[in-house]
Amino acid sequence: MITSWKPLRGRWTFIYSVLPWIFTKELHLKKLRALNPALKIAIAVALFIFSSLVFPYQSHAGFITLFLSLFVIFEGFDLELFYKILIALIVGLFVGFSSVFDPAMIAEIRPVGSNIFMNFLTMALVPLVFASILTGVTSLADINKLNRIGLKTIGYYIGTTAVAIAIGLSIANVMQPGQGLSEDIKAEFKQNYSTEATGKIKSAEDNKATLFQTVQKIVPKNIISTVSGPKPDMLALIFFAVVSGLALLKLPKDKAEPVIKFFEGITDMTIQIVIMAMRLAPYGVFAIIASTLAQTQSTELLMALIPFSICVVVGLLVHVIGTNSLVLYFLAKRNPIDNFKKMKAVAITAFSTSSSGATMPFTMKTAEQELGVKKDVSSFVIPLGATINMDGTALFQGVSALFLANIYGIDLTIGGQLTVIVMAVMASIGTAAVPGVGIVILTMILVSVNIPPEGILFILPVNNLLDMCRTVVNVVGDMVCSIYINHGEEKVSK
Repeated sequence: MITSWKPLRGRWTFIYSVLPWIFTKELHLKKLRALNPALKIAIAVALFIFSSLVFPYQSHAGFITLFLSLFVIFEGFDLELFYKILIALIVGLFVGFSSVFDPAMIAEIRPVGSNIFMNFLTMALVPLVFASILTGVTSLADINKLNRIGLKTIGYYIGTTAVAIAIGLSIANVMQPGQGLSEDIKAEFKQNYSTEATGKIKSAEDNKATLFQTVQKIVPKNIISTVSGPKPDMLALIFFAVVSGLALLKLPKDKAEPVIKFFEGITDMTIQIVIMAMRLAPYGVFAIIASTLAQTQSTELLMALIPFSICVVVGLLVHVIGTNSLVLYFLAKRNPIDNFKKMKAVAITAFSTSSSGATMPFTMKTAEQELGVKKDVSSFVIPLGATINMDGTALFQGVSALFLANIYGIDLTIGGQLTVIVMAVMASIGTAAVPGVGIVILTMILVSVNIPPEGILFILPVNNLLDMCRTVVNVVGDMVCSIYINHGEEKVSK
């Protein structure tokens, strides 16, 4: 290993201002793609190795070289988005777990994913939700059709959420995660995560609301202030969009038509913004995955949580494949395998962003263009699902409750488990579709069944990774629901 790069430090600015120019101007994409595949791989590997050598001495130089190596692979081979993101995931896993890269320095690249990419993806979220639902309502025209779609969608989401929790609790009752955890491991958990757990509990207390308060919040006093904060209230936005659409249906056609055309244009514009943002997705995914894994404080703690993690992942797989396949085959008369293949790019994007809200524009685009869902259905069902459909999150909460009950030696009876199901379904409605929200909901559920809420500190080491997995289930559930509702509307129209 080279121990000193001091003579070269003054030249980094020049070298790394020239390298991007070389790849974009001198070779540019056509020439880069024309290179021999073996040579392109060699260039990418050489850049990756070089970044690992300079990283301890010049982290910014290392970052740029890392991203250049990814650029050569992604653009040099002109890969599909799915494969670009898959490669980014694999490289991110290696960098995050590797001892070659300093975890503290790797954490510095998180803004590339969590700020630049995620902000680019979510900046169109509010106008897209409002415009798409408004135009969806106006295109339905028939109030009876709107009522039918709305009631079926809400009923479907509540039903599948309850099924998901039941699956999670059933598997947890068989596997019994949390039993036999040593006192030394428990002490290490408390030492490393007690501060973070306290913050999550406080956040849960701040967001605590009764059912009446939740319903009251749906009708916004000021729609601008409701959606302008860091966590816009999506239920209030959806309500305002539906009311606005209904109001336009009451107006004469000559007055309503220009407004509807305007918002149709807004919808198309925001979809194009999403398409542009998705070009950055592989780089953002790499940054998020690598930095998330680099922040893991103890491999020993991760090992202690393997039974719990397996329990959650098995439950998620059973639900996302089993439950959704049954819906697609028996209720929507679709081939599950063909439809799952078309969802793969959205699924891996959801995994990477850990946010059904951030993924929603891409979800809508895929539902309409790949899955054949009509725009008036997708524009209503998917935004609503991003807000109230949390199958994966609810399943995680069910398993977590039983896991923590075992740790504390609490007997979670059938009645207690039914309480978990009811609380998880109620808590999922109206909760912002943002990363990490599941752990906040979990603290509310734990209190309802007399499990110490500070127990979430035992889950925090794997929460980010499991958040990625459960977001996939949430988003796939949104698309499957849109297919089911679309099939029902096609039958009615015949």
